[in-house]
Amino acid sequence: MSRREVLLKALAATPGDLERMVRGISDTAVTHSPTPDHWSIADVLCHLHMVEEHYLDRLQRVTAETRPLIPAIHPHPAAHDLTLPLARVVVNFKQARQTTLTFLQNLKAGDWQRTAVHPAWGEVTFRALVQHLVDHDTSHLNQMIEIQQWMKREVGS
Repeated sequence: MSRREVLLKALAATPGDLERMVRGISDTAVTHSPTPDHWSIADVLCHLHMVEEHYLDRLQRVTAETRPLIPAIHPHPAAHDLTLPLARVVVNFKQARQTTLTFLQNLKAGDWQRTAVHPAWGEVTFRALVQHLVDHDTSHLNQMIEIQQWMKREVGS
């Protein structure tokens, strides 16, 4: 299996992982957080959806432009719509991820070697950007596990 296939498989797995992780969590419990400085599961889900949309734009620029300067992605938590039902947030992410996957699957092998310039990372390949998205997913899935463990201890959810 090629690196590209491994990355695509990892990205395709995230929506199912999220669905399994939030199964049985109520819409009210999903907004609980360990402290005011920590995110809730709803925050994490909203963040993943927001980043997905920005990330697709970034990836499309890399394939359309020569060595573009791509901005950092730091959506602000205040933009998270915590009033949406949990199921809707998961569906929103799932749809956005499918759009990203469709885009990635239709690329030529050479597109994965294109480069961009990131303000913090310097020159980066398209493949490395996709790897970063996989790493971002993993980081936030781990964050959700930690929040769920806290919920079991503190809230009893």
